[in-house]
Amino acid sequence: MLLSFRPRSYWVLVIVLLQSSCANRAPYLNPTVPETEPSAGSNQVIVEIKPVETSGIRNPERERLGIDLSVYYTAFEVTIRNQTSHAVSVDGQDALLLDDDRKPYRVLSAEESMDYYRSKGASGEITFPILKSLAQSREEMEKIRGLRLKNSEIPSGGSENGMLLFQKILPDKCRQVSLSLKGIRIAGEEQNREFRFTFSCGGS
Repeated sequence: MLLSFRPRSYWVLVIVLLQSSCANRAPYLNPTVPETEPSAGSNQVIVEIKPVETSGIRNPERERLGIDLSVYYTAFEVTIRNQTSHAVSVDGQDALLLDDDRKPYRVLSAEESMDYYRSKGASGEITFPILKSLAQSREEMEKIRGLRLKNSEIPSGGSENGMLLFQKILPDKCRQVSLSLKGIRIAGEEQNREFRFTFSCGGS
């Protein structure tokens, strides 16, 4: 009797763990029509935002980045192209995400990203521990540091690329999500440019 029940109990446990793991992932956000502030004349800065989703076995984004970001963060890949005749400064910390309840999520700093990684991406929900070796954890933290959008100055004709990492938005709070990126300034201008994008979770 004991032998016949052990395999069944094992598989039940595996199924529960897998379901819980999926529930704790950041939901995938589909881009909707962006509300981007236009740039006039030669002062054109192009900002491209792509939601990052790394769930599933042999996910191409996970293989490209070398880490499963979706289990820890709501993440966006940002590409900024400077098509002006001036330098463009980028403040990677000046970004804000709003969920359905208009709850603000500020972009995580380098240290906050590490703390959130160590907490296994927990933001109040029940989570199961992700078992990793110390060496693997260190390797992933270095990748996270390297992937984040850095403060930088983009020369004329240049571009910058990086990740905006936020605490995970809950699956029931993602029907209308907005992302505001304000930390971009063209040299010689007194104010930053603001770029706004909207997203919704799959199936909403």
